[in-house]
Amino acid sequence: MSEHPQPECLRKMACRKVDNPWGLMIIASAFWIQFIAFGVATSFGVYIVELLRHFDVSLPFISLIGSINIGLFLGAGPLASIMMRMMSYRKVCLLGAVLSSTGLIALPFTMNMIYLLFFYGILTGIGYCLLYVPSHTMSGLYYDKHRSLATGVATAGSGLGGIVFPNLVQYLTDEFGWRGSLLIVAGINLNTFIFAALLRESPMQRQQKAKEKMIEMKSIKRNDSCQIERESLLIEASTSDSSLQSAIPKGHEVNGVLKKRETNGIAMDDLENENLLTNESSNENTKSNSILVVLLTLCRNVPFCIFVVNNILWNFGTIIPLVLGPEYFTSVNFSQTQAAILISLFSGGSFIGCVLGGVIGNIPKINRLYLFIFVNLAVGIIGLFIPLEFTHTMFGLGIVGVLWGKMFGLLLGLLVVVTADLVGIQYLGDAMGFLMLANGIGCVAGPPIGGWIGEATNSPATAFYFSAVVIIVGGLLMLFIPLFEKYKGQTKRHSDFSVEVTVPDD
Repeated sequence: MSEHPQPECLRKMACRKVDNPWGLMIIASAFWIQFIAFGVATSFGVYIVELLRHFDVSLPFISLIGSINIGLFLGAGPLASIMMRMMSYRKVCLLGAVLSSTGLIALPFTMNMIYLLFFYGILTGIGYCLLYVPSHTMSGLYYDKHRSLATGVATAGSGLGGIVFPNLVQYLTDEFGWRGSLLIVAGINLNTFIFAALLRESPMQRQQKAKEKMIEMKSIKRNDSCQIERESLLIEASTSDSSLQSAIPKGHEVNGVLKKRETNGIAMDDLENENLLTNESSNENTKSNSILVVLLTLCRNVPFCIFVVNNILWNFGTIIPLVLGPEYFTSVNFSQTQAAILISLFSGGSFIGCVLGGVIGNIPKINRLYLFIFVNLAVGIIGLFIPLEFTHTMFGLGIVGVLWGKMFGLLLGLLVVVTADLVGIQYLGDAMGFLMLANGIGCVAGPPIGGWIGEATNSPATAFYFSAVVIIVGGLLMLFIPLFEKYKGQTKRHSDFSVEVTVPDD
């Protein structure tokens, strides 16, 4: 072992000493961004009663505004991924802070529901997506060994926001009216500028950029050397042609010059081919950064494709109790205050589960994929107890709500680390973008379909049974990932054995 450490070791040690402490700031920024974004998004239901009084519109139309906001919040993930490749994560977050703050500030001055649909449903929804995806992804890029814990703590902000903001918005609405409360909420949202500004590139991102720059510089040097060699060959060819014209008789001049040019032409062709290969290798690095190549790479990743379908299913199932829960609880003889308390218990369990998921997922001996499958199935199984009559007491539904929320929080806390395990850390940002699209699809489709099922069967409980079954199906679907990996490993071993057997001896 050498006495002095290698430069690469020194560079890694420097990154670990200097940059990792800033990772705590990244986690704090992601935590508070999710606290504000998810808090504002989940508290829109508080404004529905006030908006129905102020605007002469139907309840489905106002509910559609909230669905569009949540759908774009989660579903615009691919847009965030593309922008994260075009600019830094910090700039994407700052743009999200601009869009979301602009939308919220304009809301108190809206004169009709069309403006409300645009400023809150579209503008604020896209802004929150641009805030959430980069900050949440960066919380996973700063850590390797403790990535699960880091992302779990950051995700806990969403659960805490779901507890605090509905009660805060209700208080502000009672004191200052819905317009005044929106202005105060917009002022709170301005803090996202500070949290976005605190985001800084991780050591891994800086090393990747340095590597790409080094490859680009080597490609430029190779192109320059090829150009110099080409010019020297052209000078040599012209000099040889002039000497041949004076030294060779006219009868042999043409053949001699043609042969010389042919020889030089072969050299030039080889040089052009080498230059072409150099340009192709340099362009390959550019193509690898294109979103189309990344999309094709992710689509060929069978476990990730299964994971995307799983995200659509469990988001479809979990959004139904959160959105339709208050109305269902009041239909089974709970007051509006009790229904609000029950929803807070669901969010409180989610807050605990996010942190717990980060801690458990960080234990080396635990397989995070199997843990995710177990938690997914647990959310669905516990959800089956929500519509059962013997749980319809504050104590019974309170226990069910805390357990359900805890499993749901574990699911959220493990999302980033399982994604990184499936696609690799280099594709984490892009994969998170497509997962957000899957989450948005599930969240937008869940409440309308659940409400339609309840009306069609004349039983609101049917929607909750259906949501629980969909979550369980999503968990069972994840079992195909270890089966696929096992089959892939057996196929590879069989292929290696066949190649080894078919090679003849000399």
